[in-house]
Amino acid sequence: MGNMGRTIKTELYKISKRKDSWLFLTILFIPMLYAIGLASNSSVITYSRNGTITALGFSAAMFQTSQSMFIFNVILVAITAKSMATEIENKSLLLYINRIGNRHTIYLGKEIALFVFAVLIELLLFLVSIMSYYFLLSGNTNISSGKLFDANVFSDILQIASVSLFWLITIYFTLALSTKMKTIACVGIYMILYIAMNLISYAGGIKYLSPLFYLNVFSVNDQIMSLYVILFLIYLASVGIVANFIGLRKLSRMDL
Repeated sequence: MGNMGRTIKTELYKISKRKDSWLFLTILFIPMLYAIGLASNSSVITYSRNGTITALGFSAAMFQTSQSMFIFNVILVAITAKSMATEIENKSLLLYINRIGNRHTIYLGKEIALFVFAVLIELLLFLVSIMSYYFLLSGNTNISSGKLFDANVFSDILQIASVSLFWLITIYFTLALSTKMKTIACVGIYMILYIAMNLISYAGGIKYLSPLFYLNVFSVNDQIMSLYVILFLIYLASVGIVANFIGLRKLSRMDL
């Protein structure tokens, strides 16, 4: 196993030992609680979609709900920032660099490990959503169709994928920022930018600069959806390239 493989393995181990990483797993309770609430006709949890919902549609709704619950975005920012900012602050990154010998390998290894962590959470959220649908919600025929998917399959998959990619954008941005700022500052800046991006997503031509705009668009079945998919992928690639350039450049020039 090369330095990159060892770095990723080490970072995944460190992520698994953090309390905030386990706190992020509470996101899995969302589909279970929603399914229980809908199945029992709770007045607290309501269903506003026209017609019945499929398992994939329910999963897409849970991804959208999880993203809109701001706390999970903040937890992911904290997990990401601690991977870099805390180690810079306590000087443990210097020992890491002396052992690995390549700062770019460390940065990219941390990034990939965070991506793997996020994807694992997303897979678990998807599986728990599907299981909650069939084991808890399928008995309520007023809401559940009992089907895995229907004619809206593309829209449902797009919603799940867009939320997943939004979390990757969060990691790109936060990891680069954490080479310059402490964890608490990263969280504060992210919160301010999130609010700003939410406002921008409704503001004329500049709305295309907000990732939240694309998430909103993908939640409806628009006739020019394919164009927005292309724009969102370009947006994702642009953020990744710029964030990695800034983060790698800052880390390589940093005096530890």
